[in-house]
Amino acid sequence: MAVMKSKNQEDIMKQAMYKCFVFIIGIGLLAGGCSRKSSIDKEVVSAIPVEIATVKTGNLRKIFSFTGNIEPWRQVNIVPDVGGKVGKIYVEVGDLVTKGQILAELDAETFKLRLEQAKAGLAVAQANFEDAKRNWERIKELKEKDSVSEQQYEKVQLGYNAAKAQLQQAQVAFDLAEWQLRVSVMKAPFAGVITGKYMNEGEIINPQMPGGRGVVGLMDFSRVKITVRATEIQVHQISPGQRAEISVDAYPNRVFIGEVYAVSSAADPGSRTFEVQIKVPNPDFALKAGMFCRVEIVINERNNVLTIPVDAILNEEGKHYAFVIESDRAIKRSVELGLQEGTVIELLSGLHEGEKVVTVGKEMIEDSSTVDVKGGEVQ
Repeated sequence: MAVMKSKNQEDIMKQAMYKCFVFIIGIGLLAGGCSRKSSIDKEVVSAIPVEIATVKTGNLRKIFSFTGNIEPWRQVNIVPDVGGKVGKIYVEVGDLVTKGQILAELDAETFKLRLEQAKAGLAVAQANFEDAKRNWERIKELKEKDSVSEQQYEKVQLGYNAAKAQLQQAQVAFDLAEWQLRVSVMKAPFAGVITGKYMNEGEIINPQMPGGRGVVGLMDFSRVKITVRATEIQVHQISPGQRAEISVDAYPNRVFIGEVYAVSSAADPGSRTFEVQIKVPNPDFALKAGMFCRVEIVINERNNVLTIPVDAILNEEGKHYAFVIESDRAIKRSVELGLQEGTVIELLSGLHEGEKVVTVGKEMIEDSSTVDVKGGEVQ
């Protein structure tokens, strides 16, 4: 009986030891499993989510934007050089005219009479001069032979000089009368469009009267000019010959191409800005005087260059870097940059076309960090 009891106790102890062993092994396996899961989770967490963009070839421009008003290339109010009654006006507002075309004329009757009078006076003066000239030549011959007195000689000489002066005076009077008749006819100094008719036939015009607008207005619209104002930071980058692109609300889908032709060397004392003048060809007269316009002056232009978004660039101590995706890692590279237009910048060196660069999340990664592309150009 005592022997059986001892055996039962021994069996119980063995079972207890076995359970304890199994428990210890289980704890160990559980701990090992947890450790592996923690390691896996750690790797998953270390893959930083990023968004990317592709290095591409494109065109970039640097532009300065302005607003302005369109003005005719040339404009003039047609005013005769002499006063008188408007006899005839040959044009109407909107007419296209050529250089030298007659636009209007004064009543010429008075000017014609003055010319005839001057012509007659010139003829008389010419005859008197010829007579005085013959007398002068004869008296000189007699003087050489001592056949005339000094008093006679001087009298003929004075008569000759007076006739010569009268001839000159008559010639000037004739030229003046002829000029008055000529300028009473008003001609177009250049080709253009009649933009105003300010007088009627029969009205009197006096070119000396202040504030007069003339008979008609003429503007040259074959090209137009635009004046914009640049700051002192802008003006040193603007020069004649640079292309300018002009847009107006009247033609929303059309861009007019012009160029800078003059840049002021002195700032306006009030605004501290510099005047920049632009000329724009206008062969179809689409652009009208007074139109509001937007102007973009092309300062620099780069075609077929590598480009990346500005968001891909990191600036560190004056140097520029970008993170390039290689497999599942972001590799930090030094880059050189060029011209920037908006959110895109030129890439001079450091990357190649087609490579992927990090645009969002770059501040959270380091060189060779594992990344998980979540957006951008690749979903």
